[in-house]
Amino acid sequence: MKDRRKLLASLAVALPAMAVASARASSAPENKSAFKACPRGITGPTVDRFPQAVVTDQNKQKAWFYEELIHDKLVLVNFTSVSGEKHYPIISNMVKVQNMIGDRLGKDVFIYTISTDPHHDTPESLKELADAHGAKWQFLTGEPEDVRAILGGFGIRGSINGLSWVGNEKTGRWMTKASRQHPLYIAEAVARLSTGKHHKPFLVDMHSV
Repeated sequence: MKDRRKLLASLAVALPAMAVASARASSAPENKSAFKACPRGITGPTVDRFPQAVVTDQNKQKAWFYEELIHDKLVLVNFTSVSGEKHYPIISNMVKVQNMIGDRLGKDVFIYTISTDPHHDTPESLKELADAHGAKWQFLTGEPEDVRAILGGFGIRGSINGLSWVGNEKTGRWMTKASRQHPLYIAEAVARLSTGKHHKPFLVDMHSV
């Protein structure tokens, strides 16, 4: 009788705990999906274009893509992959743009390279790519479904893409430039979308170029 009472008492404690654990396990994927679908705490001109997605840079720093990297910023976004750089290199040209932007980088201008091959591009491999070129901006990857949704917001469908996007999310103005175009014209797009003292309709006299 005593053994039976002990068994019943142990079951009374164990069964609720097992039920809670099972409920948590079964609801985890739904909660993750629901979390990403929650209303945003911020708004912006192109907020509806991008999913609520977390990305990871070459230094393994995580961030919400739109909320932390795009919202209220002047950005230059380009696209490549570690393998794609062998066939359609763009990073060396972007480094020239970086040099033209100068000390504005990381202060009021932000450059992002988004991997078009998130299945294979790790933070480590992207860091090697960035370091090899002297690139001082963020290279981004993440969960493949998240990265693909972000790429879809820019209209990127393949693994190689030749366009860069320059955008001022304070004003909602965006422009596209060929990633291998002369770096002066890409830097000029940054200047034209800048506001205040950094705004310039033209960087230099086009005839001299």
